Amino acid sequence: MNQPTHKRITRGIDAPFVPIMYLIAGILILINWAFSHSYPTSWVTLTLGIIMLAGGLIFFHTTLRGKYIIWQKIMSNMSIPKDAQVLDLGCGHGAVLIAFAQRLGAHGHATGLDLWRQRDQSNNGSEQTQANLVASGVADRTSLLTGDMTKLPTGDNAYDFVVSSFALHNIKPAAQRKIALSEAVRTLKPGGRLVIVDTNHNDREYKAALQGLGLKDIELKSAGFNGWWSGPWMSSYVIQGIKK
Repeated sequence: MNQPTHKRITRGIDAPFVPIMYLIAGILILINWAFSHSYPTSWVTLTLGIIMLAGGLIFFHTTLRGKYIIWQKIMSNMSIPKDAQVLDLGCGHGAVLIAFAQRLGAHGHATGLDLWRQRDQSNNGSEQTQANLVASGVADRTSLLTGDMTKLPTGDNAYDFVVSSFALHNIKPAAQRKIALSEAVRTLKPGGRLVIVDTNHNDREYKAALQGLGLKDIELKSAGFNGWWSGPWMSSYVIQGIKK
């Protein structure tokens, strides 16, 4: 079994241009406020600047810490057999992939799939993720695929768990997201569990699609503060279901 090395595990920032834009906008607005002497307009400017600045900081919290807490809570309530087969869709730098792999034994395996696009996550690439797998000591029970979630290069009924973390919303339009969900369900074994964490503007869409695909015991709940993207108006949710 591979042992963890002393190399640093890298983490990417999701949608890296978004928090940067929030921070830059907030700083510029606050600079404008500092030189403004028009009341009450100046107080409106101050409020807007603070909101934008806070939005950027909240975004960084979620992408660098919050989403890890969300998955820790999810996995603490899951029974994961040592020999489970896992597929992580849009795995990025491999945080969720590694978390599952660390619970697997010699006969278990976790596969990560991604298109490795920089706009979805900073410094996103299979080389960086493979280095993280080696550094985490799970390279012997993990593998990486380059592929599209709407055309999964995997067989039917192959996985005990199919998971995705803040990735499905990058697929557009909605019809393509539905295809991706159908593909995820196709690869699940009967009795297998699908777990998705994503932004809230797709929650009802996903639930309806999964019901149509025949999943049972579908659960939908808020991810809370750790799932906020720039503020409570852009929160996240966790949706789970079992394949019949």
